[in-house]
Amino acid sequence: DQLFTSLVRQYLFGALFRAFAESLASENASRLASMQAAEKNIEERIDQLRLRFHRHRQSAITEELLDVVAGFEVLSQERA
Repeated sequence: DQLFTSLVRQYLFGALFRAFAESLASENASRLASMQAAEKNIEERIDQLRLRFHRHRQSAITEELLDVVAGFEVLSQERA
């Protein structure tokens, strides 16, 4: 009788421990999936911003070069 009670307690403890461990593993898996999705979104956003920065930078460089060329043409016409 005492052996049976002890076995039932051990079984219940094992079952509860297993349920707790599975719950914790499931929660951590869900968190990991969320973090991976967030990381992917951040990487995509960084790529978009990097592309936008390079386009803006190139536009500024082109505008500056056009100003230099226009200034050179004006100076060349004044000398002629």
